Amino acid sequence: MILSILPNAQRGMLTYYVGDNPEHVKHLKDCKLFCKQTFKDLINVHQIIVENPQLEFYKLSHTVQDEYTFNHGNNTQNIGSNCKIHPTAVIGDGVIIGDNVTIGPNSVVYSKTKIENGTRIDANCSIGTEGMMWVWDGTTKVFLRQLGGVKIGTNCIIGSNTSIVRGSANEYTIIKNNVNLAPGCCIGHGTEIGENVHFANNVTLGGSVKVSGNCFLGCASTINPRIELQSDNIILGAGSVVTKNLKESGVYVGVPAKKIKNIEQNLKGIPSWTVN
Repeated sequence: MILSILPNAQRGMLTYYVGDNPEHVKHLKDCKLFCKQTFKDLINVHQIIVENPQLEFYKLSHTVQDEYTFNHGNNTQNIGSNCKIHPTAVIGDGVIIGDNVTIGPNSVVYSKTKIENGTRIDANCSIGTEGMMWVWDGTTKVFLRQLGGVKIGTNCIIGSNTSIVRGSANEYTIIKNNVNLAPGCCIGHGTEIGENVHFANNVTLGGSVKVSGNCFLGCASTINPRIELQSDNIILGAGSVVTKNLKESGVYVGVPAKKIKNIEQNLKGIPSWTVN
């Protein structure tokens, strides 16, 4: 049985839904669903009615035999040409690494990770680590075994001491081309970062965040889980906290982050790009 997040569920998979809106599950077909109530008009969906669908899904994740293991030999089958991988770096089994990739000292790259050409990962990074998603069972925490992966595009720079959590179930955390993450960033599970995005030091993203292209996030800014920066060319000031979707470009500051002005060319300290 393949466990799936709700949007990715396909034939033969099992997912869960805790709500009651039929619109959220109408795409399901030929699969299994943990849910609290019966939904009508779903095509060949085996609905398993339980009190806490999330809890049952999390418990089931611990029965999946899908290990994240590391290659202690010199297997270079999935490593491209002209790569520079430090001897102290640890590479998981099945990791795919493109050409001209650099991986610095003491970095760990877990299984189910793909790194495209020209990307640099600096020292002490953790790429594809498991996050801490949990739900109470009444007496204790039940953690979700995260079984997804990470995809990093071309010509990215991942600064030292950055942590990127892999996706849950069958999802990926995705970092697109030409993304720069300065040292100390923390990227939650299932996040998607668009092209040409720049993070300053110690930016933190919760799980399932989406950041559109050409955005700049200032030092120690934070985006809450499941929040979207829906427009290109959004700038967050240092220390800002985003608590709701941002739908238009501009400069946002504060807690919670609020728009203070439109983007100007050549803002001090901000990488230059063309604003449409």
